[in-house]
Formats: sequence, C-alpha cells, structure tokens
Amino acid sequence: MRFRDLAGTEKHMLQRLPVAKRLLIIVGVFVAIVVCVFALGILRAEILSGVRAYVGGEGLWSKAEKRAVLSLTEYGESRNEADFQQYLREIAVPIGDKQARLQLQLPHPDMKLVREGLVQGRNSADDVENLAFVFRHFRRFGYMAQAIEIWTEGDGYIDQIRVLADELHREVQSRHADPVKVRQITEQIAAIDGRLTPLEDKFSAILGEGARWTNRALSSAILLATALLLLAGIGLSVLVLRQMRNSEEKYRNLINTANDAILVIDPETRRIVEANHRAGDMLGIPERDLIGMAEGDLYPKPEPGSPQLLSVQANGKHSCELELQRADGTRLPVEVNASITELKGRRAIMGIFRDIRERVEAQAVLRRSEERFGYLMQNLSDVITVVAVDGTMLYHSPSIERVAGYKPSELLGQNFLSFVHPDDRLAVRGALERVTLKVGSAAPPEFRFCRKDHTWVWLESVGNNLLNDVAVGGIVVTSRDVTTRRGLEEQVRQSQKMEAVGRLAGGIAHDFNNLLMVIQGYAEIVRQEESASPEIRKNVDTILRASTSAAGLTRQLLSFSRKHQFTPQVLEVNSLVDQMSEMLLGVLREEMDLVVNLDHRAGCISADPGQIEQVIMNLVVNARDAMPKGGKLMLETAHIGREKARLGRSSSGLPAGDYVMLAVTDTGIGMDAETQSKIFEPFFTTKSKEEGTGLGLSVLYNIVRASGGHVRVSSELGRGSTFRIYFPRVSAPAKFALPELSLEPAQPGKETIVVAEDQPDLRWMICQFLQGLGYSVLEATDGRDAVALAEHYTGRIDLLLTDVVMPHIRGSEVARRMLERRPEMQVLFMSGYTEGEIGSLPGDGEEAQVLQKPFELHVLANRIREVFEARSRR
Repeated sequence: MRFRDLAGTEKHMLQRLPVAKRLLIIVGVFVAIVVCVFALGILRAEILSGVRAYVGGEGLWSKAEKRAVLSLTEYGESRNEADFQQYLREIAVPIGDKQARLQLQLPHPDMKLVREGLVQGRNSADDVENLAFVFRHFRRFGYMAQAIEIWTEGDGYIDQIRVLADELHREVQSRHADPVKVRQITEQIAAIDGRLTPLEDKFSAILGEGARWTNRALSSAILLATALLLLAGIGLSVLVLRQMRNSEEKYRNLINTANDAILVIDPETRRIVEANHRAGDMLGIPERDLIGMAEGDLYPKPEPGSPQLLSVQANGKHSCELELQRADGTRLPVEVNASITELKGRRAIMGIFRDIRERVEAQAVLRRSEERFGYLMQNLSDVITVVAVDGTMLYHSPSIERVAGYKPSELLGQNFLSFVHPDDRLAVRGALERVTLKVGSAAPPEFRFCRKDHTWVWLESVGNNLLNDVAVGGIVVTSRDVTTRRGLEEQVRQSQKMEAVGRLAGGIAHDFNNLLMVIQGYAEIVRQEESASPEIRKNVDTILRASTSAAGLTRQLLSFSRKHQFTPQVLEVNSLVDQMSEMLLGVLREEMDLVVNLDHRAGCISADPGQIEQVIMNLVVNARDAMPKGGKLMLETAHIGREKARLGRSSSGLPAGDYVMLAVTDTGIGMDAETQSKIFEPFFTTKSKEEGTGLGLSVLYNIVRASGGHVRVSSELGRGSTFRIYFPRVSAPAKFALPELSLEPAQPGKETIVVAEDQPDLRWMICQFLQGLGYSVLEATDGRDAVALAEHYTGRIDLLLTDVVMPHIRGSEVARRMLERRPEMQVLFMSGYTEGEIGSLPGDGEEAQVLQKPFELHVLANRIREVFEARSRR
C-alpha cells in the first residue's frame, strides 16, 4: 500500500508540472537510457575486443614459442649461429608479453613499458589499450584470473627454456662441444615444450568461455535498456503530439522570428497578403505597407512577364535567384524558395527570400581568384600534374609544353611512370606509393622525364595526396626543371675531384722528384769516379737516362695538377715522335703493330715538349686498350694548309690557318656517337675501375686547347678510331731536343752554404757533393733547424740552398727570416713544384732563383757559381 501511495503521489506531482518540464524530464530519461545502452555497447565491445586480442596474442605467443624451440633444435643439429639468432628473435615475443604482464600487475604500471612489451609480443599497437583495460579491470575476477595464472605458469616454462638455450649456446660455441650433452639439452627443451602445449590450449579455452559469458551478460543488459528506451520513446512521442496540437497557434508567431523574409502572395490578385518583420527590414518598407503591395513592385524595372515570375512558376515548389528593389532604390540579390500553401482556407503562394549579398560578393571574389589562378597556371614555370592511383595522368599545367615539349592533351590518359627514366622509375614509384597510402606529401629524388624529342629533362618534384579532395581526386605532383642546376652542380663536383686529384698528383711528384734526385745524383757521382770501368759507366748512363724519363713522368703529373711551370718551345713534331718511337713500342703488346708515317713537310709548333709527350702517350695507351685482340696502330703527321683546314673532310672545318696534324689511328672496337660525345668529360671512361680513371682524354683536351690547337675524332663501332690533333704551325726553327747526358765539369768554390732539405738521403748527397767541391756546408734537417742554425752560427753564410716544401717552416719563410739577420746572404731554392708561393725575396725585391728537381749535380754547382757571380757584379 505504501508503494502504491508513493507511486500515486509521484504521478500526481508529474501531472502538476508544466508541459515543458514534463517533456524535459522524459527527454532526460530517454537520453539517460540511450547513454546507458551506448556505454554498455562500448564496454561490451572493449571487453570482447580485448579478449579477442588476448586469444590472438596467445596464438602469436604459442607460434613464437614453437618456432623458438624448433630453432634451438635445428641449432643443436646444425650449430649454425643463424639458427640461434632466429631463436632469439622468436623468444622475444613471450619475453615482451611477460614484460607487459609484470607491469600491469603493478598498482601504477608504466604504460610505455606495457606498450613496448605487447608490441614486442607482436600484438597490434591498436589493441594495446584494450588489452591493458581488460587486464587491469578484470584480472581478479573469474575467467581472467584463471587465464593470468596460466599465463604466469607459461612464462615460468619460457624462463626454463631460456636458461637451457643459453646453456646449449655455450656448449655449441665451446671448442669441444659434447654431442651427448647437446642432445640432452635439446630433449629437455622439447619436454618443456610438450608441457606448454596443454597450457596454451587451456588459456584459449578459458578466455573463450569468459568471452561468451560476458557477451551473454552484456547482451541481456543491453536488451533490457533497449526495452526501456522504446517505452520512453513512445511516451515522448505521445507528449510531443499532444503539445503540437496545443501549440499550433503559437507556431504561427514563429514566422516573425525567422531570419529570412517571408511573403505570402495571392495567386489571383498577385498582391502580398502577409509578410513577416524580416521582410520589412530587408526591403526597407514597413510591414503594414507591404500588405496589399503588388508583386511587380518588388522587382526593379520589370520587363513584360517578369513580375509574375514568382506566381506563375510557383505551381508546386520552385527555387531561383533574383533581385528585389529596396525602398531606397538599391538592388538586393536574394535566393527564393516558393511553394503552394493555404492561408485561411484559401490557396496562396509562400515565398521565402534569403539575403545572398555576402554569397554573391564571395562568388565574385572567387571568380576573380579563379581568373587569377588561371593566369598564374598559364605562366607558371613549374609543372603541375595530377596523377591517379594507378599512375594515369589526369591533368597537366600548360607549362609542360615549355619544359617537355608536350601539349597537355597529349599526355592525358597516359601512365606517368612510362615517361620516367628506367633508372629512376623504382624511386619515383616508391614515392608515389608512399604518398598514396598516407595523406601528406612526399618528395622523390630528382628524376629524368622524357621530352617529346626523346631527350631527358631532370625534374625535382613534390607529391601531395589530394585523393579525398572532390575537386582534385588525385595526387598533385609539382615539378621543377633542374637540368641546368644539375649541370652546374656536376661541374662543381668535377672541379672538386680535379682539385683533389691534382693535389695528390702534386704531392706524389714532389716525393718522387726527391727520390729521383738521390738516384740521379749518386749515379752522376759514380760516373765521375776515375776508377769506374767503361761497363760501369755504361750502366750508370742507363740509370741516368731512366731517371730523365722518370722526370718526364713527374712533369706529366705536375701538368695534370697544374703545379708545373710550362715553357712553350718551338719544336719539330716529327723529331719528337721519332725519339718516342722506341718507348711507344714498349707500351704496345706483342700482337700489335706500330706504323709511323711522318710527313717531312709537317713543320714546327710552339708547345711544352713534356705536354706533347703526354698527349702522344695518352693516345697510344688508349689505342692499345681499344685493341684487346691485337691490331695495327698508326701514328702519322701532316701539314694542313689554310684551304685544306677550311674545306677538308679530315679537318672538320677548322678555323682558317696552317696546322701541323698529329693523328693516331687504331683498328680496335671503335665508339658509338653517344660515347664520342662524352669522351673528353673528366672521369668518363668505358674501362673498368681497375683499368682507367677517365682523366687521360680530359687532360689531353686541356693541353691541346691551351696550346691553341683542336681535337677531332672519327670512329665507328667495330672499325676502329682516329684522333687528329691540329696544332698551329709556326715558321721559327725548332729549338727543342731531348736532353743528352752532359759531361760538363762542376765548378768548385770555397763559400759557406746552408743546405736545408728534409729528405735525409738527398740532403746527405748534396752536402757530400758540395763538400767535395771545396764548399763549407752547414746541414739543416728542415726549415726550423735551418733558422736555429743561422741564429747560433757566428761565421759568414754566403748562400742558403733550401727545399721549398718542408715540415714546420716552408722554404720561403726560412729565407725571409735568415735574410732579416743576414741581408748579404744569397738564396737558391730547389723543389719538385712551388705552388706559386715564392715570389720575390725581401730587401731589394729580386726575383727568387729556383732550381727544379730533379737536376744534375754539375747543374747545381754551376747554378751556385752563377748566383755568386751575379752578386759580385752588383
């Protein structure tokens, strides 16, 4: 009875409340039930998702454990370290799960370690939250508690396997592994694996039963909540219908609160019969004046038929945009939605007018923006391309014609990757795949795009994923022509390579010249011994000639490094070729024939002899390498007169003038046109890395151009090649001849000389030689030693003979410091190369005297006497 009285009282109180409050209460109950159903659904989804993740994780755990045991078994048989490493990768899965379990059992677990452990256990990163939620909230209840107990027991077995695995690894890695012990360990591991299998099945079964129980319980709760929701919905609907009937008059007043203007027009009289407040505000006409106004007065200067636009077309529903005229004469753009309605039992037309001035202005701005965008696209230097997922080109900006020669319409529907260079296609495809799978941008490496004329243009591109943009629906690739920039970058790189190799060549030449000086100097001393027999002298002369040839090699190195001072001389090409013939025969292989055809009218040229020797040697070596199976190499000279240079086929249209032609022809493999276009580029070579550097023809080209000459090449695949070098012909007589071994005696002296040289053997030889001529010699091991010696020596020093390149203090700085204390002292530098660092001496500014290594000892002695005689003349 008490319960009935209480229920009746609550019902009476509910009826006494206003309708709005009653509606609010019912809506609140409705919402509460909806939230409850939603929350139960989420809880059910999370629990089931977590359980499924645990079941799936158990499968991954079990699979990894089985693979780990299998890897250990194979490792015990094969003893291959790769099997043990595979075991470590697989056992990391249960180890990671254990790390997560131990953390989740703590009151305040470190979720970062939990995530790392579960991901290490190969669980999906998306399932981590659900796994942690189920564990933390249900670990002490029923099925979940049993599953965790089984999990803990399984981890204990895993620890036993890890201990046995470490023991197995130590045994296998020992120098004398015991096969019996290895087998025992693997059998123990297999036994543990056998005990794990039932646990794994039990774990899955318990979690499955828990999932089914949870699903049934939560489904029942959701069903009950849904029934309550249905009842609340029915009650709400009844109350709403009752309220609508009671509030019909009130809703009529809403017309005056609308944000849009509302006009009701009599279709017969075409006059306004009702208007809201917004209509008066919008048109600037009081609402009472609008009633009875003709429809035609709404429009500015109506043309025949236009005033009835709204009435005539509003026979059903109609939408359009038109202009109304305000009271002040201004025009107002509006959007009209017209429909048939009833007003006081009569048919009427109701028009809803929305002010669209802001939209019209925005459309005008958009139109101007589109025009501006179109102009920019027409004049854009970059290329905009829209590519579909499969690589089909959907759009090209007009700039593609300027960059690649295609009209945009010629590329539509074709595959973008088919125009990319094969060597770059894989990288571009990878970039497109990355930007397709993930919203954002990706920049592929610079790649080559095929022009219409089948040449390649280098493009630098950025792709943006706009596949979800309805207006675009593709991947937007913005590309820039970087062909010129890459060319400049390549020139800089080649310049840096040339500089680095040049420095190396200069350093090698410096050290090699010092060694040649020692060999040549001692050979010269032996040759001057009176007791030397004719056979010994002959052998020594051979050493000296070899030293002279080696000095020529260092000149070539310094020529490449541009650290050698070249002295152009008038020389006869025929004589130079004739003198090199014997050496060239040694370059060729036995199966090759050398034919020399010299034109006695060829004449003379002005060039550095060492450089011309280098040109001939480079051409002959290249010709030899082009004939791997042997063949004939022809070296010839000729005089090319003025008319022949201008018109002749062999001279390829040379500038008018007289030339001496030097040609090298081989019967080798030849070259195609593409190879011929690149042979003079630095580091370009068709040989392997072990056979060539790609510098020979580049150096040759620079030498010939520096001498005012020209290079022409003719070649065909399989028919050999001919290199023709054209040097300007000079009429002066030749002055150059290959150096002969000199027998000129060395001049003695009695002055005091400081010898500063960091190469011990060379220093000792020079000091011994000068002492033999009567000089007083002070020996310095380097520049710092020479300065210290001069500071402590109290006697007169007549000459400083110093190397240029020395450690601690360079030769030029040694001379400067010593001349400050001894201005009367003379200086003579000696060096394999100077790097342009000497200049003039301090004091009177006299140009420094330099003796280039390697030099003959008698030349050194005579040069010293020349220095002293020049001082006495001053």
